[in-house]
Amino acid sequence: MSIKDRREREKEQRRNDILKAAEKLFLSREYDDVSMNDIAQEVELSKATIYLYFENKEELFFAIVLRGTEILNSMIREAVKKAKTGIDKVSMFRMAYHKFNQEYADYIRIYNYFQSRRFELAYNTDTCHEDLKNLSSDDLPHISEYLKKIHELRGERFAIMRKSVQEGIDDGTIRPDVNPAEAAVLLSSISKSMSDIPPDHKKLLKQQGIDREKFVLDVEDLIRHMIMNHPPGGSDSNQL
Repeated sequence: MSIKDRREREKEQRRNDILKAAEKLFLSREYDDVSMNDIAQEVELSKATIYLYFENKEELFFAIVLRGTEILNSMIREAVKKAKTGIDKVSMFRMAYHKFNQEYADYIRIYNYFQSRRFELAYNTDTCHEDLKNLSSDDLPHISEYLKKIHELRGERFAIMRKSVQEGIDDGTIRPDVNPAEAAVLLSSISKSMSDIPPDHKKLLKQQGIDREKFVLDVEDLIRHMIMNHPPGGSDSNQL
């Protein structure tokens, strides 16, 4: 191994060590309770060294959010790939999201915080993921590459859901009057809400003897019946 290769390898290892330390802190504390000093102490490096790899705490946070987002998208891709019909792909997408909620609850927590208005650039309704995808660093030098990738992956999830709905319309498993884009927005919104159920709603469900798993399955059943194509002669449905 050449000296150059060794240095690059050491640089990458140090970057990963910083990310690992930051991830540990961000997943166990609130965002405001983590400082660059804390991260430096955790990774046993000087704060100045960390700034050689990451511009600020916000960029480090985005890097951790990206890690979780990549896991979520991978789980969704694999799940949807197994389904044969459009309506089953919609169900598999949502069940993969639920599985991610269960297995990576801390990532969901920081992703929900990421989507808060704390990070206006990160969640700017005037700058959609397609805009960010097409902009170069010269156009928006202040936009983090991690942030751009997060938005691209968010756009990929939306595209998968929209395509699944369209496939369901084409194969006859989903109502032909359903608008794929509108359905994708609705289902995405439901997924987000399901990952952050208010305490009083959880209490109400518990009083009804409904645990989280049953609630998820009941919601999936409701969604499936809402969008499924009914045989000719069935009851009329309102357009979604």
